[in-house]
Amino acid sequence: MIRRLVTAGSRHAFNFLYRRFDHDSRDNEAVFLSRQTNEPSFDFVELAREFESRGWKATMHLKKVAGKNMVSYAFHVLKELKLLGRCKVAILDRYDPVICLLDFPDVDTLSGSSEAHGATNTSFPKKPIVMQLWHAFGSYKKFGYQSVGTLEGHSADFTKTFNIHRNYSWVVCSGKAARKAFSEAFSCPMQRVIALDRPEYDELAKTRSEREQMIRQPQAATGASSRKTRVLMAPTLRKSMESQHPFRDLYSTRNSFEAKLDADVSWSFHPLESGLPAPGNVSAQLVDCDIAVTDYSSIVYEAYLLGKPLLFFIPDIESYVKSPGLNIDPSKHCPDLCAKTEDELVELLDGFISKTREYPYEQLERFCASFFDIDVDRTPGSTAASRLVDFAIAQTNRV
Repeated sequence: MIRRLVTAGSRHAFNFLYRRFDHDSRDNEAVFLSRQTNEPSFDFVELAREFESRGWKATMHLKKVAGKNMVSYAFHVLKELKLLGRCKVAILDRYDPVICLLDFPDVDTLSGSSEAHGATNTSFPKKPIVMQLWHAFGSYKKFGYQSVGTLEGHSADFTKTFNIHRNYSWVVCSGKAARKAFSEAFSCPMQRVIALDRPEYDELAKTRSEREQMIRQPQAATGASSRKTRVLMAPTLRKSMESQHPFRDLYSTRNSFEAKLDADVSWSFHPLESGLPAPGNVSAQLVDCDIAVTDYSSIVYEAYLLGKPLLFFIPDIESYVKSPGLNIDPSKHCPDLCAKTEDELVELLDGFISKTREYPYEQLERFCASFFDIDVDRTPGSTAASRLVDFAIAQTNRV
């Protein structure tokens, strides 16, 4: 009850202030919003640079929300409302309560359309255009509305109270195969989910090419063979304390586990588990590792684009398919890359490290490739950032 009253009060306050900040004539300005980090992601930086090259203004408005900074966050929200009242484009990387609680006066409503497919969020702002540039490639695990009512997801009451993922003009995903899952996760009509590369796609492809060229150098190959294989252990975020966390269990006995491997092992737990900001960039640990091990993290797509061998450690998959759920099951698509016990994981790693076992790249390809439109005809000389900005500006011109 208290949560509903506070949310209702916030909604009235947001809308009261927004009506006073709303400009009939808007600036050529793109505003970038995030509640999970204080530093812009690579995607945000590249898109901002592209907007500025077109003569637009790009404004970063980022703040990691924490209980200790709620007073400063209130001023942050006030500035966000001012920015939303004057810009033509707003780009998000996650859920934003200000966007979702506002009642934008100029919207395109698809309610009742056969293309809404039972979606909850069918009102879409036209001023400003709001684009959800989700921070993860692909749709490996279920999220958003797909996981409502599970341990790892929100309750139905929570999503209704906070209007989760409302007011997105467009949702960007990595490829056509992900559109259905993204439509379900954001509870929006599929026609509003567009397949466009994120700028990080270009960066990862470039990084892979540069590293492959470096490895082909004789001196680099000699140096690589003289060091131990680098293994990165990188699980997904566990939101509920009641959920199983096999990687945490393995970490608690890591000395014994690492002693079984002729490798340098590093661990990378999700920063949000410790209340830290969540960067939107690929980690240096992933770039530098030789083999990555995950469970249900979207790091699988980044590893794939970087050409990194990847393994799945999934002892809890039976419970995970129930909470939050999976859109694609690795045990079915790439069974030879999956381990359900510590001994199985050690056996797989040892085989690939010693090269006594050939890595089945075709299985990782089968798991990941469908989530990227790898074979699309990309305009020569264009970039992912330029294509996204072209799309965004075109939408503002249609208003």
